[in-house]
Amino acid sequence: MKILTKEWLDAFGKAINDNPTYSEAASWWEGNMLCVIEPSGPLDREVRFFLGLYHGECTGVKLVEEGEEVDVEFTLSGPYDNWVKIAKKELDTIQGVMSGKLRLVGNMAKLMRATRAAQEIVNSLQNVETEFL
Repeated sequence: MKILTKEWLDAFGKAINDNPTYSEAASWWEGNMLCVIEPSGPLDREVRFFLGLYHGECTGVKLVEEGEEVDVEFTLSGPYDNWVKIAKKELDTIQGVMSGKLRLVGNMAKLMRATRAAQEIVNSLQNVETEFL
């Protein structure tokens, strides 16, 4: 599946929900996220997607159109090339934020308490057939 398509996002949400380790690690988590993939490499436009996360469950994943408002506690943004590195487990999400390769808007202290859950979201991606751009 081509990355960042509706089909790929649906499979990503299902993979998160099929990951019992994520469910346990994020059992206390409440906080939706907006992921902003900025143009770099082969991506020539910004792509944004909503990731609904509540008590160890992915409540929804969807593309967010330009100008569309979504209710999120966190926004994680960065260039496409760095998102690919995260998907391939070449860059840890938290390390990406700490090193400035990704930017986080939201409560950093809360996110730091959820490092295992963040890792499990990325681990869930390993179960999604992904065709990069």
